[in-house]
Amino acid sequence: MGLLDVYLQKNEKKRYDVFKETGLSQQMLSNVNKKEVTGYSVKTIQAIAKTVGKSEGTVLEELLGLEKENAYFEVFNIEDLLLAFKNKETHIVIKGEYKKEIVPFAEGQLLEIETMGTGLGSAGMVAVLAEIILHVATFFSNKDADYRKIENQIRKYRIKKLNDDELLLYLRQLDY
Repeated sequence: MGLLDVYLQKNEKKRYDVFKETGLSQQMLSNVNKKEVTGYSVKTIQAIAKTVGKSEGTVLEELLGLEKENAYFEVFNIEDLLLAFKNKETHIVIKGEYKKEIVPFAEGQLLEIETMGTGLGSAGMVAVLAEIILHVATFFSNKDADYRKIENQIRKYRIKKLNDDELLLYLRQLDY
């Protein structure tokens, strides 16, 4: 989970804002995003605090709280979803009106029990063949680039309805 990204999102900021405000390199912020809060340097906490307009102590407390509650990356639009995929978020919550655009992907997903027999019977070759066919179909698709990226990435996730306004996407590999 990209804890830094989740924290910044809750404060309506992005890593780029921290870079722009403080000069902390994007590479360093990317590395920090993969760490636990105890691995954050004082310099990093200070940069985050300056960007979100809070004290260092408040930022540290809020980061530790988020880490404890295991917060999910929240998505409200296509840009947020593409960022979540880029950051390889393990859990993504799709909220609000954007949920309606993701529902067709959920309806098209086969359950694991529906694919297990074919996968086992073919020694996994059906899955390989299906991926090849999907890549060829995507290549010749007339849909826009962002839609194709979402279509390609969302296959790596299971989709679960949390309530009427939220969908949870979580990596399929977490089931194993």
